[in-house]
Amino acid sequence: MNLLLSDDYLLQDYPENITNTIRSGHSTCLRFNRNGDFLASGRVDGTVVVWDLETMGVARKLRGHSKSITSLSWSRCGRHQFVASIFEDQPFLIDVTDPVDVKHPLPSRPKRPESDGASQKEKWAKEDAKQMTTVTIYTSTGDHILAGTSKGWINIIDSSTLEVIFSRKVCTGIITTLRLTQSGKVLLMNAQDRIIRTLHVPNLAAPDLDPDTIQLPEEHKFQDVVNKLSWNHVTFSATGEYVAASTYNNHELYIWERGHGSLVRMLEGPKEEQGVIEWHPHKALLAACGLETGRINIWSVTSPQKWSALAPDFVEVEENVQYQEKEDEFDIHPQEELTKRRLDLEDENVDVLTVDRLNHDLEESSFRMPVLYNLGESDSEEEFIAVSAGTMRRRSPSEAQGDGDGAEDRASNRKTAAGRGRGRRKAGQ
Repeated sequence: MNLLLSDDYLLQDYPENITNTIRSGHSTCLRFNRNGDFLASGRVDGTVVVWDLETMGVARKLRGHSKSITSLSWSRCGRHQFVASIFEDQPFLIDVTDPVDVKHPLPSRPKRPESDGASQKEKWAKEDAKQMTTVTIYTSTGDHILAGTSKGWINIIDSSTLEVIFSRKVCTGIITTLRLTQSGKVLLMNAQDRIIRTLHVPNLAAPDLDPDTIQLPEEHKFQDVVNKLSWNHVTFSATGEYVAASTYNNHELYIWERGHGSLVRMLEGPKEEQGVIEWHPHKALLAACGLETGRINIWSVTSPQKWSALAPDFVEVEENVQYQEKEDEFDIHPQEELTKRRLDLEDENVDVLTVDRLNHDLEESSFRMPVLYNLGESDSEEEFIAVSAGTMRRRSPSEAQGDGDGAEDRASNRKTAAGRGRGRRKAGQ
């Protein structure tokens, strides 16, 4: 397909309207994969659902947890390590290369400047004893870990030595979210002080890096000075030019332009509070999960109809014009000439093996998730209804009540049906 006719890059590079709503259980968190063709959603029952964005259907369900999923991440380059910040516990670096997982604890105490005063050191020791890491992310190169704490500190940890090489107190509230641009040069931070901040990250992979010269200069502050809103979740756009946030106790999504720090759009959708928000890695598309219903709402650019895509010589006109028929347009050609034209076209060599890849496609050696095309395997049986032998249809939203998958309703229906069956048998006797 011609990308110039299908993509919406000629329009504004931020979404404007809600265009789709999908649901499988009660979603709590979202994450796009690097290529942008799949969307993973974590549910309250511990299931991870992978959506195919081309068909907006469920590609696969992953089961293995018993509690609610709170965070998701896709593998980027095949590393067998990940970091985890645990509620009311110290963070860990987990190495799953070997059959037996190895857990390395990470420090939460910030790196303080040298002080000769004993009273000052004692005061810092008391404060740092209550410090907990609330969020952790890798840098773009994977050589360092950025960690946010409950006291508003950002720690830079060397992933090889597991030591804090730099610390800075950015705010006084709990840091809830950290996100990096694709280049890894700008850090987005959300805290409980109702202010969203962007900070410049230095080149931590430089061979001559001196930890004493590291700085995290602040770029912009984003906030609602009128309504004093708090923010549930924040994210960068695909290019890092925009910052989007979901609002606490409100249903609107805010989008700021990062260069000037100005508000450019307030997205409206369902009248429910939105939780985790994610921006597509390559398109002007936003996905957010509602806190009440667990539905996944998708905002994107509404593309106008492109009639010129119907045929190469199709021309759009602003008003009705009288069509001028060509002299030989509807001439009937002899069958011999048509056969000769068809045979001439058969001599053309058509390359059907070479695949043209986009710039954002994954590498040849990267993993591609196999999609299950069997509905019974790719989706749970409670989301499909057997219409006839070998025919299934998806359960409509009105048929699935509640946050779960309707197990209680199905049990009640079975009991009611059984009761009616016994009544009929008694009447026949």
